[in-house]
Amino acid sequence: MKNFMRIAFALLFINLLSFNANAQNNSKEEAELLKMWDAVWQAYESGDESKMWSFYDKNACEVYPDGSSMCGLKAIIEGYEQFKTMLEGTPSWSMTKPEITFFGSDMALLMADVTADIKLKGGQQIGGKSKFSTIIRKVNGNWLIAFDSQTPVMEMPVSGN
Repeated sequence: MKNFMRIAFALLFINLLSFNANAQNNSKEEAELLKMWDAVWQAYESGDESKMWSFYDKNACEVYPDGSSMCGLKAIIEGYEQFKTMLEGTPSWSMTKPEITFFGSDMALLMADVTADIKLKGGQQIGGKSKFSTIIRKVNGNWLIAFDSQTPVMEMPVSGN
């Protein structure tokens, strides 16, 4: 029984050390991801599209609020260039700090609440509140966007109960 208790305490201690090391590693990775995410938005806001696209994987995919999708960085860039021709002025975006969920050491999901104010030529207003989801994966030591999607937030009816 004494040996069993010693082994149990030893396993518990090893498990706690492992959990602490993993938490510290995730904290470091989270800080790295948030720094990368800030750099993506700074590139967008400053108009440095070349830098912005450098954070995307060449095989990235996107799903848009209208349900359309594109895969491949070249197609995403072409779609973005086409979208810009429809704009009147520069879109305005505000975003909360992303919540990060890790899937191992080389993949993470970032989710944030976004409010967009986008005016199209002809006066049509689009945007509003949405949930932005991005899957980021580590490639050759760099975090790259592999997938992103923006889902409009729709008010749901309140139950009458």
